[in-house]
Parts: sequence; structure tokens; C-alpha cells
Amino acid sequence: MFGLIRSGMATAMHELSVVSNNIANAGSTAFKKSDVSFSDLYATATPYSVPRTSVGQGSTVFSTRVSEAQGGIMDRGGALNLAIVGSGYFTVSPPDATGAPSGGLFFSRNGEFSIDKDGFIRAADNSFVMGIPAVDGVTPPVVAANSLNRISVPFSIVSNDETIPISNLEIGADGSVSATYGPDDVRQIGRIGMAIFPNQSGLKNLGGGTFTQTTASGGAILGSAGDIGYGTLQSGAVETSNVDITKEMTIMMRSQQQFNGAARLLQTNADMVEKLTR
Repeated sequence: MFGLIRSGMATAMHELSVVSNNIANAGSTAFKKSDVSFSDLYATATPYSVPRTSVGQGSTVFSTRVSEAQGGIMDRGGALNLAIVGSGYFTVSPPDATGAPSGGLFFSRNGEFSIDKDGFIRAADNSFVMGIPAVDGVTPPVVAANSLNRISVPFSIVSNDETIPISNLEIGADGSVSATYGPDDVRQIGRIGMAIFPNQSGLKNLGGGTFTQTTASGGAILGSAGDIGYGTLQSGAVETSNVDITKEMTIMMRSQQQFNGAARLLQTNADMVEKLTR
């Protein structure tokens, strides 16, 4: 009896923890909520046991999965704010090898980018945004991880012995990065890389809206925004979280009631044992 009650309290506490994290990150850019599923426990069956006489032994957490539902699109302004509309993740690389294999890639849907003092496009966690640099004004397709590189935007160019500063920066729906120097000199800088996975729910959440691939997710399939199977990019906007506060509060109340009910059963069981042992 005690084990059955304890399993009910443990599963309720786990769900409360997950829901609390969802609610706390309702305002986080591109946050993906987690959903919990449970399974029942039965005593070990024998060849001579009768199925209809099997007695449940409680519940257990079956899995905690990240929801891949699309978040809302919110206008933010600025060419370096990007929202992914559809499937896919930005490919980013940490500034050092801490927490990742050398040359490892991380993946994120947080498109709040910026340019550092050296002209590199950086993600919100200061990782480098990876893509394909343009060669002679032409950007080759994204096909493999070893073809990705950091994207750098020159702050100026030299033309006819004259230094011309950048006047505008644009990122297209296909991830193409172009810069304008002076009034009308447009130069292709490169293209932002995208990744999709055979099983996106299998990605490991590292926190901060960053994920890494696992054996469950399968290897990253690299490409560009707008390719078949990949979403498009919307410049001047960011993706909001996919958390529905009303739904999460309903789940929280249900979990609290489950925990309170199990706690009352535990107290009743303790009272019964005390009376029987007097």
C-alpha cells in the first residue's frame, strides 16, 4: 500500500516540476514546453496468473517529451531578429569546446542574433551562428557539417581606394545574408545553415533553448531555409514560446489534487497501522 501511494506522489511531483518550468518560461523566446506521460505498474505475472486478478501497483513516469508545436511569431524589428516558420533549427557553435566535442554543433530556434565587434553573427548565448560563406558573390548549398563555418559581416569594403561603410543588412526567407555598402553596392555574405532531425523529440535539452543531438534523435540533416522539409525565416520577428498558460494551470491544479489525494491516503494508512499495532 505504501509503495502504491508513494508512486502517486512521485509522479504528481514530477508533473508539477515540469509544468512549473513551462510556466516559468512562458515568456522565453522560442521556448518549447515539455509534456509528461505516465504508465501503470503491475505485479510480475506468472504463467499461472489470471489476468483479471492482476492488481495495479501504482504509476510511473513513462517519458518527458519536448513539444514541437510552433510558437507564435512576434514582431521585434531589426534584420538580425529571425523567426523560424515551420521545421528546423539554427546551427550554432559554442565559442569554446566546453560542454561539447571539438567542432561540435548545437541547435536552437532562438533567433535573437547580434553582430560582435569582429563582424561575426552571434546567437543569444554568444555562440557563433553557422552557415555557408559566399564565394565570389555566390553561396554554395549547405550539405554537410564540415562545410559550415562562422558567418562574418565586413563593416566596410574598399572600392577604388575608398573605404565604404556598411549601410544596410538583410536576411532573406531562405537565410541568405546580404549587406549593402554605400548607397547601392549589394554584396552576398553567405547563408545561415538549418538542421532537421528524424526524431526531433529525441533531442537533448541543454537549457537556454539550446539542444544537442542524441542517438534517439538521429543525426542532423543539414540544409537551408525554404528547402523541402525545412521552414522559412521571417526577418524582424522572433518565435515566442508554445506554452498555453491556461492549459498549464489546469494541469497544475490536477497534479496538486493528485498529490493531495495521495498525501491523505498516506495519512489514513499511517493511522490504520498505528491502531493495528497498539
